[in-house]
Amino acid sequence: MTGLDLARALTEASRDRLSGELLVSGEPGGSFHLRCGVLLEVASPGAPGVETLLLRSGRVSEAEWASVTRASAADGRLGSALIAQDLVGSAELQLMCAMAALDGALAVGMGRINGFTLDRDADTCRLAAPAGIEPEWLVEEAGRRIRVLSALGQCPSPFRTRITRTPAGSARLAGPATGERREILLRANGRRSVRDIAFLLGRSLYAVTVEVSRLLGEGLLETVTPADPPTAPPPTAPPPPGRPAHARLPQRRPGASGIGDVLPLRPVTERWEPPPAFLARYRALGGSRWAHEQATHSATGET
Repeated sequence: MTGLDLARALTEASRDRLSGELLVSGEPGGSFHLRCGVLLEVASPGAPGVETLLLRSGRVSEAEWASVTRASAADGRLGSALIAQDLVGSAELQLMCAMAALDGALAVGMGRINGFTLDRDADTCRLAAPAGIEPEWLVEEAGRRIRVLSALGQCPSPFRTRITRTPAGSARLAGPATGERREILLRANGRRSVRDIAFLLGRSLYAVTVEVSRLLGEGLLETVTPADPPTAPPPTAPPPPGRPAHARLPQRRPGASGIGDVLPLRPVTERWEPPPAFLARYRALGGSRWAHEQATHSATGET
């Protein structure tokens, strides 16, 4: 399954005026929400959505967002509530939804696509673009951005590659560096990917990926080589045929505990004699000769 198959499915959904949720499985995967062939929202865990962009940028406060969420709980029209409370304008929200949808499509297209299905009964769109988004424009622009990123000299995987500062990058932070480049350098600590930094900054995945590629080319950032997985211990050899399963357990070495140094064994001072009841039982079973020998040895003191 490739991005071309997904692009074809979106184009056909637009032509056939389909409604529902086109759910894409893979890494990072995502969902495309359609109504009568028009896209309302594209959501992917690989790219910041409108909520992240609004909150991280400070355009909308946490308290304002909570108020809008409560106001739209009944009908789910989050975008209308944002506009009604004068937190964003209609044109501004349309632009943000389009950019977030493009970033989501970019994340899905740059990742691994296992497959996709269309659920015509699903209606889980969280924040719809006020005027909708044309699928043909989205497919064309996402494809163009993927080609631009592929042509860059050093373009890391936005989801898997971890990046960190080089000594030159750390030295740059001590200088007059400002703006987005400084913010990226500050957050490149060897544990974060481009996607992680985009979420932290509330910036477009595409824009952050382009800037990270430039910083890599300038030697201010470098990719982190993943550590080798731990080596598994060699399998335990099965016990020889006929030996019980507990033979796999480690065997105790006599004297290893050192208990004999603390509580030495008592010396044997006299011959051990079988109990009379044992001798009687043995005689009853026909062991009279052995019993006679034991009695003789006991009487003469032989050992």
